[in-house]
Amino acid sequence: MSDSLRWRPAFAASLDVAALLSAPLTHAQAPVDPAKGGLSGLDAPLFYQILIGEIELRQGEPGAAFEVILDAARRTGDDALFRRAVDIALQGRAGDQALAASRAWRSARPESQDALRLQLQILLALNRPAEIAEPLKSLLNYTPAAERAALIALLPRFLQRSNDPQTVTLAIEEALKPYAAAPATRNAVLVARARAWMNAGDADRALALAQQAQAQQPGDPGAALVALDL
Repeated sequence: MSDSLRWRPAFAASLDVAALLSAPLTHAQAPVDPAKGGLSGLDAPLFYQILIGEIELRQGEPGAAFEVILDAARRTGDDALFRRAVDIALQGRAGDQALAASRAWRSARPESQDALRLQLQILLALNRPAEIAEPLKSLLNYTPAAERAALIALLPRFLQRSNDPQTVTLAIEEALKPYAAAPATRNAVLVARARAWMNAGDADRALALAQQAQAQQPGDPGAALVALDL
């Protein structure tokens, strides 16, 4: 499977985050089932804590369910529980709680790309683009070198759902500086910058960057696509 195909589900999920924040309140559709195992350090107290959280949710108490599941996630450092806490918050249209859970996930697992992507998606859904710079830099840092160019190329599409594309573009510019000169990523950086400025409404700058990318790597489809979109 190509890098771009592997990244598509994560980027498409940004649409789901915004939709969940405005959706009617329902219980989450993928509850954690402690009886099926798969959680790190699952013992009797944790089993019952998860069970209580799910019961609270089904009884229409998403706030209580969130607190119970997030506490379990913090105590165990389990990815599935952190994700579940975020899901519960989103189902309850509690964006700030979802953001807090994603930050707690990152605190427990700083290298988790899933937590970083989710935090970025939530920040955009909450219309807080000024806060994306730090998680964006961390996501690039923790992405394996072999996958980084593909991520860079897709960043503008991932981050384009914002009411403040100028701020998002400036965050992208800052995050990409360490990779602008590296042979493996320099053309992806130019293409990403071009598309970001296009999203921000600066067609002249976008075209200049696309032309620079094309001159640096003739035949680059990314640069040609930006030019076509312009």
